[in-house]
Amino acid sequence: MHERLQPGYGANKLFNSSVKGDLPLISIQFESQHDCQQVYNQLTRYMSKYTQLGVQVTLDIAKGQEEATLFIHYEDTNIDFYDSFHPLLASILSHYVIETKEEDWLLEIIESMFYFKDPEEQEQILSIACEIINGYRDDIPSISCFRERENYLYEAFASNIDEHTTFYYEPFLTFRLKDYCEILIDCVEIAIDEYLLEQEYQNIVESLRNYLKSAPKKMKELHLVYDGHFSFYNSSFRKISREEKEHFLEEALVFEGDLDIEEMVVSPLVSINPEIVSIYTDDVDQGIIYTLQTIFQERAILYPLGVFQRVT
Repeated sequence: MHERLQPGYGANKLFNSSVKGDLPLISIQFESQHDCQQVYNQLTRYMSKYTQLGVQVTLDIAKGQEEATLFIHYEDTNIDFYDSFHPLLASILSHYVIETKEEDWLLEIIESMFYFKDPEEQEQILSIACEIINGYRDDIPSISCFRERENYLYEAFASNIDEHTTFYYEPFLTFRLKDYCEILIDCVEIAIDEYLLEQEYQNIVESLRNYLKSAPKKMKELHLVYDGHFSFYNSSFRKISREEKEHFLEEALVFEGDLDIEEMVVSPLVSINPEIVSIYTDDVDQGIIYTLQTIFQERAILYPLGVFQRVT
């Protein structure tokens, strides 16, 4: 790795030597000096490792008033450019786009394509979109393609950068990333669906909590057992029958759609409105358990399943 050359003079020297030796020279033009410097810094860090393997690359920056050009001179004649440095360069540029552009583009899609103008809503949708695209929402089906969006970026850079190239960074981002942008749009669509579902969920939870405050309590204590299936027991540990559930059920509270009453949990439990809900389960991550704790708050007490088995 050579020392960085002086702007302007170094660029001309590299260009002239590459023409004479017919060695690869790539110039990447940036409209932002900051972007140019950051990519230069990343390449420099990687090349310190590659140099130990015998790969020889010279880097130089020529700066204008606002723009800058990164010159990459590949000097190794023993290792093919496309087998060594080319994949590294495409990978670094792909990572850099994700790190510096992706969230801004997601936010722009949220606002300009889907018309969410409220900053708080934008931030919540963006947070969900970032979780989805980074693979942190395994509960959402068919999102594996988002985790591979870097491949789309890599292929786009790799197919547009040759060993003798003048490459314009910003126009490339604007006109050459159609597949990647389609992935971002799909991601935002799913994030918005999730956001609206979560809003609906929060509204339902809040309305049920308000109901509990004013509605009469029809049972002192109710024991709810989850062992793969939910079962209701009264304060004497007698199982509550289907007919009893139907008797207690308030139709205005039913939101579980077409589920049979034996499959319903939240609606009949809120309808009964017990003073204490004792929940017995070893699956504390079950979504309905969390919902019940959110609705009943301190009135919901969690126990291991074995406690119920011992008392009965």
